[in-house]
Amino acid sequence: MIERFLYGHLSLHCFEKNALKSIYFLIQDFIVLGALYYILPTVESYAGWTGLLVWYWFTGMFASSLFCVGHDCGHGSFSNYTWLNDLCGHIAHAPILAPFWPWQKSHRQHHQYTSHIDKDKGHPWVTENDHLDRDWIAKNFAKFPLSGFFRWNPIYTVAGLPDGSHFWPWSRLFSNTRERIQCAVSGGLCLICASVAFYLCNYSIYNFIKYYYVPLLFQGFWMVMITYLQHQDEEIEVYEEGTWNFVKGQAQTIDRYYGFGMDSALHHITDGHVAHHFFFTRIPHYNLLEATEAIQKVMAPYKGAYKRRSAYDHVLEFLRLNLKLEYLLGRGTGVLKYTVSKQYNGKKVQ
Repeated sequence: MIERFLYGHLSLHCFEKNALKSIYFLIQDFIVLGALYYILPTVESYAGWTGLLVWYWFTGMFASSLFCVGHDCGHGSFSNYTWLNDLCGHIAHAPILAPFWPWQKSHRQHHQYTSHIDKDKGHPWVTENDHLDRDWIAKNFAKFPLSGFFRWNPIYTVAGLPDGSHFWPWSRLFSNTRERIQCAVSGGLCLICASVAFYLCNYSIYNFIKYYYVPLLFQGFWMVMITYLQHQDEEIEVYEEGTWNFVKGQAQTIDRYYGFGMDSALHHITDGHVAHHFFFTRIPHYNLLEATEAIQKVMAPYKGAYKRRSAYDHVLEFLRLNLKLEYLLGRGTGVLKYTVSKQYNGKKVQ
């Protein structure tokens, strides 16, 4: 009901997909990344390892921008043509080692069941019993600041935690021959891109890691941080079967305003994510802010229904929440919340 209600308050312009405009953003991101690699020798010459770390940070951010264009392709909001969405999705994702079709499937499950305790595989919610059953490393891995560099690649896409490897055709993520073939194609294109990078690095393992894989680890950190902050907060609610519904789940999404031009550079995946979740197959990224303004107005009378936070300190907030949000309480009640929520007032398992 509320989705149809929101739909009625959005301009039809929000739902218009412009293939040429989408391709423009795809090319733009490649140009920015190309420029970053062009200035790399100068950065290293004048600023050494300090400059290289700064370069890694911005390269990771703009590689995430490229991912976001492929993200539109995966949702079908890049254009009205499936073949063009698939082609450009692979062009955007293969160079950053994100198998497009497998990711498309796993990501669709996240959108279909956002904030469902058992079915939202994109976010492995941890309950009280899950927490108690884990060893010390599993309990505390996310609290380690550098863990964010590995939670996308290799932990999520390669090892397949929690919903299956995106590279292995016989992982639990896939259920039929078509999906396994798609995995082989998408994964194969990623390996081709990695091989080209290895060639451009003069077959030097050291240079390959330094100039290709480490930037992708930074891109992974950006992806983990952005995604985590979109769906995590002290007062967030997660629902069990029977209590969950589509609208309740999507309403737990949070818009985060990073500022300093980063939201625009990241194609508004940060500050337009609520609108994206309600209409994820329909609104291209360049129309998300217009949709967000309309949604804010419609949801304003309902306290807490629309969630937005300033995130100038996004890195610190990401690290803080990973330390603070350990596990959810309320299994069997229909609604689960974190131990630090107002409802549980910091209750801990003894």
